[in-house]
Amino acid sequence: MPAAQTAPPAAAEATASAAPADTAVAAPDPPPASPVVQYAQAGLPRSLIDAGCYACHDVNGARIGPPLRAVAGLYRTDPQAIDKLTHKIIHGGGGVWGPTPMIAHPQLDEAQARAMAEAILTLN
Repeated sequence: MPAAQTAPPAAAEATASAAPADTAVAAPDPPPASPVVQYAQAGLPRSLIDAGCYACHDVNGARIGPPLRAVAGLYRTDPQAIDKLTHKIIHGGGGVWGPTPMIAHPQLDEAQARAMAEAILTLN
């Protein structure tokens, strides 16, 4: 009897043809774009950046305040949306998105705030 047994030919072929273990490591996802870059990529006006909206609002993800796309989605069918958002931008407020109130921006005049509201509502 031989000292070492060999595998049957079929088993040896199966072992030889087996795919090697996948050792590739997927590249990590790139970090998300900064809010300022997101605003520019979304086509939002510079006035939203200058007013500091990005400190609380990302375009797509939640920060302190809701994502701007979510704001657009909530108000999209409201015929008074521009007026409501204009008022909220200037005077601040709360109660719609949770306990953290939106700060007021009294330095903005109505035309500036209205243009910002209109821009936000263009997000889909």
